[in-house]
Amino acid sequence: MEESNQDEIIGVVTVHNGEDGDQNGMETNGVEAEPIPDRPPPKRVEILDCNSLNGLMYHYFAQGDYIECKSLIGEIQSKYKEKNEAAFHVRGLIARNEGELEEAMDCFEKAYELSGKNKKYFYETGRCNFLLGRHQIAVEQLRKASEVMKDNPKVWYWMARAIYHLPSEKIPGKTFNPTETARNLLMGSTVAKDAELITFLGRLCEELQDTEGAIAAYESAMKLQPDNTDVMIRLALVLLRMGKEKEGFEQLGNCLAYDPSNSQAILTLGSIMQQHYDHDVALNKYRVAADACDYNGCLWNNIGIGLLARNKSAAAHSALKKASFISPLDYKISFNLGVLHDIMKLHCSALHYIKLCTELKPNNAKAVGAMAVIMSHMNDVKNARAAYKKSIELQPSPSIVNTLLLSFHVFWFQVLNYAIFEYRTKNFAAASTAVQIYKQLEASGMKCSANHKQTASLLDSVLKQHEETPPTEN
Repeated sequence: MEESNQDEIIGVVTVHNGEDGDQNGMETNGVEAEPIPDRPPPKRVEILDCNSLNGLMYHYFAQGDYIECKSLIGEIQSKYKEKNEAAFHVRGLIARNEGELEEAMDCFEKAYELSGKNKKYFYETGRCNFLLGRHQIAVEQLRKASEVMKDNPKVWYWMARAIYHLPSEKIPGKTFNPTETARNLLMGSTVAKDAELITFLGRLCEELQDTEGAIAAYESAMKLQPDNTDVMIRLALVLLRMGKEKEGFEQLGNCLAYDPSNSQAILTLGSIMQQHYDHDVALNKYRVAADACDYNGCLWNNIGIGLLARNKSAAAHSALKKASFISPLDYKISFNLGVLHDIMKLHCSALHYIKLCTELKPNNAKAVGAMAVIMSHMNDVKNARAAYKKSIELQPSPSIVNTLLLSFHVFWFQVLNYAIFEYRTKNFAAASTAVQIYKQLEASGMKCSANHKQTASLLDSVLKQHEETPPTEN
């Protein structure tokens, strides 16, 4: 029997590639492999990134497109079942900017829960409570936020502002001064990194009569922001109050170099010029300021004074009436209107405006003295004398005047007017006493004009003549 070229396998079932038998290709002798049951296809798991649209959301928010941003936030929250922390955060920021503070609080609280109770959200809720007037709660929340945001100057800024608005309390043996506490807080924080904090520190120093500290703070703020015109104006005002007129004038000039139409700087420069009786230049300055900011009561008040100095009573009256319409609670405008009406011989109207001034600013010696002058013009001697005495009682003593180094002329004006009034009513003893008080004020360092000094000397000499030789009927 001839040999075959192929091997013959009898009674063997061969399974190829694991289709009907063992997966390893093993042979089973006469036994058929059991079929593998069908398995369901694996489920496809889709991994969702709920932060995928955050970049676009921040882009809309940075551009100020709140409508598109809120629409996108709504889509994100509906798609990811309100699990996006950043969406709640941005929605809260938008609500706070739009004045919806309660809604902003809700959004920040939800973001706080989703973040695993991150304390940084106490900063946002603290700011909302501050805007709602809950200053004590705001301080507590901002203090918690400062534990994780120590290097963020905004936290210290808002905490200082919240402390500043707390009421003063008297504790046994100690008095809580919110202004001083806020200043100490800013002095101990990283205040040198933020110009806004330094500016607020300067304001606190001003309220505490620390002018040197205020000047140092404003100068530090200008090093961080050399083009900040608000800081320049504040620094100029502090320098002017200290009597450093040249330095203050330079700061105002630098402010106008950056912003030629800055109404506050122009108003301050114009008032300085009016103090030096340069009313024409001041009115030219005010014309520029009126184009930039027409609705300003102080501006129209100064314009009225400038026009009155140029003997334009009708135009001055119109300007002061407009100032009174814009700022009806400004007692200085009412006082100027009273003086203007007295110059125009409208004594009843003048008395009305001066009375309004005293109601807005009680115990104002200058207003009471002006009321006395108007009553003397109305020949009401009794009430005029009482008003003069009241105005002198409201004035500080010469020692206090010397200590404060006051530069305005309220005090000696009233005393000199009272001396002239008593001389005209032939009460020479009271007039002589008033002249002596005026001399004390002059000796204490009070700045008096040459004309008034001459008037006081002339009155003193006349009174001495009356003492030596009593006057005849003529």
